[in-house]
Amino acid sequence: MLTFKCPLKYLTLYRYTLSRALFKRRIQVMSGSTYMVSLPKDWARLHNLKQHDEVVIEILPDLSLKISPVQSRRSFEKSYTFYLSGLRAYDMIQLVSAYLAGYDEVKINCGRCSADYARSVVRELINKTIGLEIVETSQFEYVVKNVAGDFSIGVDEIILRVFRILKMMLQDLSNALAKEAGRDVYREIAERDSLVDKLTLYGLRVFNKVFMGEILPKDVGFKSFAEVNVYYNILRNLERTVDHVAILARDLGDLDGRLDERVREATLNHINTLADFCDKVMNLYASKSGKDFSSLLNVEYENVKKAEETSRRMIASNPNYFFIYDNLYRVRGYLLDIVELVSDIKYLTQRLQFEEG
Repeated sequence: MLTFKCPLKYLTLYRYTLSRALFKRRIQVMSGSTYMVSLPKDWARLHNLKQHDEVVIEILPDLSLKISPVQSRRSFEKSYTFYLSGLRAYDMIQLVSAYLAGYDEVKINCGRCSADYARSVVRELINKTIGLEIVETSQFEYVVKNVAGDFSIGVDEIILRVFRILKMMLQDLSNALAKEAGRDVYREIAERDSLVDKLTLYGLRVFNKVFMGEILPKDVGFKSFAEVNVYYNILRNLERTVDHVAILARDLGDLDGRLDERVREATLNHINTLADFCDKVMNLYASKSGKDFSSLLNVEYENVKKAEETSRRMIASNPNYFFIYDNLYRVRGYLLDIVELVSDIKYLTQRLQFEEG
């Protein structure tokens, strides 16, 4: 009989063998309306389940069922040890990926790197994320832990915050361009991208925990995995939109006022129409009512397209300013993608209501 005192290598082998097993069960009907099926004994023993213990049954998008022990979802803390390589870009990508994967504790070992290098990497990681704090240090290792939990900021609130930041960035960019502001003003606008990155990483971490089955969609305010996937893509598109506004702000700041007047006017009009469009898309998302948004596509979106065409013709004779058109074109594209995703939410909600009815 298997117990949890057996050597780890045998337990791992047993888990692998069990994960590849197929079990057939006959459906039993109780009281004429309740369908019952028994669980494999080995699976129940592996999870240390006893009589009256609870399991969670999820209906997946393909209508198959996923059964998980309740205790495996709760009080589950993952720890990971990472050895610094000394290549900063590589080390940061790896550590951020561990955060996104849902690790609650990361032990950062200096390896052959200096203590100063390790300290700077840890500081950058903490600045890039929400919830990570240093809980233990030694000569060769830093231990950072997620102390905020994964529900301190709701996913819906994160998306609305990013929307508001994006709207203000576009408005402030327009004001800076109109007043021929200096490089520092543009730089301040661009630096707001770091806050959006922190919010996005936090949201993606929560989404990943849902996708991996650690938490349920209802734990973060959703009714199905399909709905979670739509919101995941909305947040991703918002992040990319902010990236392009930040890039544009930096590049305009580098021009230091050296901008053709006709290009300035065309760019101002383009940014202002995008700011109006962004505001309407944000309101559409926030309403959650599934209301008709044909006016948004007939008016605001068409205004953006007209401004975009004017900008495109202007840039054709001034190729040095192509970066302006390119970034604003991409902003429009991502905002339109979000409109389509909001439409997806509307029909998913309708279908779920129909299924529940």
